[in-house]
Amino acid sequence: MLLNIDYLLPEIFLSIVSVLLIGYGVVLSRIGSKLSQLKKMTNLTSFSFLLTALLLLDQISISGRVEISNGLLVTDQSIVFIKLILVISSAIILILPNQLKDYEFSQLVLLSLLGMMILISSNDLIMMYLGIELMSLSFYVLASINRNTQHSTEAGIKYFLLGALSSGLLLFGMALVYAYTGETNLEAISSIVWYANTPEIVIGALFISIALLFKLGAAPFHMWLPDVYEGSPTIVTAFFAIVPKISILFTLANLLSGPFLGIWETIQPLFIVCAILSLIVGAIGAINQGKIKRLISYSAISHVGFLLIGIIPLSFLSIQATLIYITLYIIMSLNTFTLLINFSQHNYISQFSGLSRSNIILALTFTFTLLSIAGIPPLAGFFSKYLVLINAIENQFYLLSFIAVITSAISTFYYLRLIKWIFFNDSSVYIYKDLGDTILPLKVKINSTSTYVLGFTIFLILTFMIFPESLTSWSYVALSSKLI
Repeated sequence: MLLNIDYLLPEIFLSIVSVLLIGYGVVLSRIGSKLSQLKKMTNLTSFSFLLTALLLLDQISISGRVEISNGLLVTDQSIVFIKLILVISSAIILILPNQLKDYEFSQLVLLSLLGMMILISSNDLIMMYLGIELMSLSFYVLASINRNTQHSTEAGIKYFLLGALSSGLLLFGMALVYAYTGETNLEAISSIVWYANTPEIVIGALFISIALLFKLGAAPFHMWLPDVYEGSPTIVTAFFAIVPKISILFTLANLLSGPFLGIWETIQPLFIVCAILSLIVGAIGAINQGKIKRLISYSAISHVGFLLIGIIPLSFLSIQATLIYITLYIIMSLNTFTLLINFSQHNYISQFSGLSRSNIILALTFTFTLLSIAGIPPLAGFFSKYLVLINAIENQFYLLSFIAVITSAISTFYYLRLIKWIFFNDSSVYIYKDLGDTILPLKVKINSTSTYVLGFTIFLILTFMIFPESLTSWSYVALSSKLI
């Protein structure tokens, strides 16, 4: 039953650390100030992430696919790579400055990371559900962690209610699949579905797919995303935008290329419709947004559309293109949110006016990243979009590719509008203000940690722009154990 349990050491280590740090935090909260306890807990959690990454690096040369605990969990080289991305991204989020003073923040990040690691290793419907729920429950609390503000509380409630709906759909879909296959193991389900699929199994697969698309933020299941991004503290929004997408996407790709491969042609239209709607909603919805986090939320929806285009052909090259896309998206989002976290009191696009006169280096960094996200050649973002689209075209998804190109061109408008505010607008002019919001003048203050993160992410973007083959080689090695 505990077969190959040594491959589960990173998850076991994080579980033990979470229990110890929660207990330590409770004691520390009784004897120290909130600010000091937050710093100590954050440092300890970041250090635990570093040790977790070292444990994962020890598994990086794993050969083939290894089953853990009688097939409940599995691991291979691609899973180890994804876990490393999750751990490193979470660690970077933790070391960024934030206005939260509760030690629970770092522990919730740790627990959600543990859930995501269990999720991508799951080879059983029950383990998959446990991983998703551990991740989701942590997210609900994170969204409302700033209890003294109405926006954060509202974001947490909306996320919880709609998230509970998606969890119900997921559980119902899993129940249908189990009822008509008699199995919860993904490999066993795959062999049954391939030879004897029924309408009930198709409906179950659709419910599971819809639930995961909701977690991913794909249209038309995106209704929670703008409000949660806007209402959550900026550091929490950064975590939502950067870390969970790759775990959900990886799980979705595993399901579609595994147990649901036999019914893929039946459920494929759902993903095509979601991809098209995500592209359109993301492009059109952001045009009239005056708040920076709402704009980024619609931008995220648009990027989800591109990620779904990468999955739809369901070939090795298309999955490779999707991995490259999500990796570059994470790097560019880390850069963007590092800037936004340091401007956390500035919620409006208009408040970035005059940034070029306050700090030209930051203005150029922000502009460079925005252009890369928009997919302007020859930047790294263009390379990732090119790979996704070229694979879609080779697999004869011409209409999907055409819509993606058109909506990508439309999306460029709101990135250029933000750049216009940064370079060409008077810093004393503000055109957006809601009742009860306070407009503050732009104050440029970047701490040393943020400077290092900005430098590191810009270096990676430039490296992958100049040497794109390094990213394709890395992604090929990462996915070599999952040749489809």
